[in-house]
Amino acid sequence: MKTIIAISLSFLVLFQSAGIGVNDILLLGHFMEHAEYHSENYGDDFLTFFEKHYGSLKSEHEKNHKEEKQEHEELPFQHASCHHLSTDVVVFPYEISILRGEIPLNHSHTFYYLNLYSSLERVSIFQPPKSA
Repeated sequence: MKTIIAISLSFLVLFQSAGIGVNDILLLGHFMEHAEYHSENYGDDFLTFFEKHYGSLKSEHEKNHKEEKQEHEELPFQHASCHHLSTDVVVFPYEISILRGEIPLNHSHTFYYLNLYSSLERVSIFQPPKSA
C-alpha cells in the first residue's frame, strides 16, 4: 500500500512539474475523439493532427476551421498562460574577515566531580511493607 501511494505521489509531482493538471487528464477523451474526427474527415495522421493543434500549423488551422473553435477549446493542454518560476542567483564578492583568536593552552581546572546520587543507592525508595 505504501508503494502505491509513493508511486502515485511521484507521478503527481512529475505531472505538476510538466504543467499537466487533473483537468488535462480528464480531457484526454475529447483529445482522442477530435483526433479520430480529423482522421476520418481530413485524413490526418496523429503527428499532423498534433501539429495542427499544438505545433506550427496551429494558427493556419484556426483560420481555416473557425467552426471547430468550441471543440478546440475543449482539448487538453490549452493553457492561456505559463507559470514557470525563474530564480536568479547573485553572488556578491564580499569578504568577511575572520579574526583569529588565541586559545590559551594552560587552563586551571575548576571542575570537581561530586557524587550527588550515591544516597539513592544506599536507601531504596520502594520497600516492602513491614509487619508490626
